[in-house]
Amino acid sequence: MECAEAVAEPAGGWWLKVLTHGSRRWNTPVCGDRHDAVTWSFAPRPRAVAAAREISEALLHEWEMQHLSDDVAVVVSELVTNAVRHGGPLPLTRQSEGGIQLSLMRSGSEFICAVRDGGDRHPRRREVDLTVEGGRGLALVSAFAREWGVIPTPPGGKFVWAQFA
Repeated sequence: MECAEAVAEPAGGWWLKVLTHGSRRWNTPVCGDRHDAVTWSFAPRPRAVAAAREISEALLHEWEMQHLSDDVAVVVSELVTNAVRHGGPLPLTRQSEGGIQLSLMRSGSEFICAVRDGGDRHPRRREVDLTVEGGRGLALVSAFAREWGVIPTPPGGKFVWAQFA
């Protein structure tokens, strides 16, 4: 297979297409690299955090990327916790039940996790205040992920994503 000449992609690159097209499973070889992505839906309840961590760890092992497990577990926990606590629900089923989504994607040695919720407020990293119990989540995400960001989704909501290599 001959590789096409590289074309500039929007911020986020290959995985942005996966998020914006809402694929359940995307499995396409591109110039020798595999792009894989899987998305799960959860009720916005605290138990979603542990389930998201377990799914992430299992998938990293399946994809032979277990060296990222500890860092990804911290980041997935924080992003799902933020979605449960602060994000609005997405309509995910025919019964219009709300929820959140976890998308896990890889291409070569690059791994992306993204959590989608229906809230329009974008997360902001705050100065860590040692006298307050909360507020450290995005500082942890910044420490463990190579990069992170927010992508608004029409008609409302957002993806908060983190990238690992």
